[in-house]
Amino acid sequence: SNKLKISEDEVFSYVYGMLHSLEYRNKYSNELRKDLPRIPIVSNYREFILIGEQLIDLHINYEEIAPLDEISLIMSDAPSYQVKKMKYLSRNDKSTIIYNSDIKITNIPEKAYEYIVNGKPAIQWIMEQYSVPNKTNSGNIDDPNTYSAEQTYVLDLLLSVISLSVKTVDLVKALPTLEIIE
Repeated sequence: SNKLKISEDEVFSYVYGMLHSLEYRNKYSNELRKDLPRIPIVSNYREFILIGEQLIDLHINYEEIAPLDEISLIMSDAPSYQVKKMKYLSRNDKSTIIYNSDIKITNIPEKAYEYIVNGKPAIQWIMEQYSVPNKTNSGNIDDPNTYSAEQTYVLDLLLSVISLSVKTVDLVKALPTLEIIE
């Protein structure tokens, strides 16, 4: 009798945690490519629920995440927060992002780039999506500087996603091994 006593919310957290497990992704990579994911029942399910809940909270409330302590912002005296095209200091140095001519973000931990969403780091998605000109399918120019009345919106978003990435990587690394109940 392998009856687990868990609530609906805990089931969602369990599955969310499981889908972030690198061991799970490797073990079921073929199934994940061509079928619906098979979610195994594990004896250490409570750990998956706990970390799944933390991941969900992080990914839903990402805009409220404080910037990482180790990150430094180097700014001119009266900086413009307008963004045109963010870039790395160099191709080999991703620890610094040049936000614009007035703002540089430095000390970005290497592991921040380990959080991959649809094939590339989440940070890279922000850098690419929040640039001008960002042409939409209709051919219109989409200016990320107009997305919010808050002039620091794009900078704050990038800082949040850097923090989100590091915290996600830490939580994923904290996921336990799969103790599958057959």
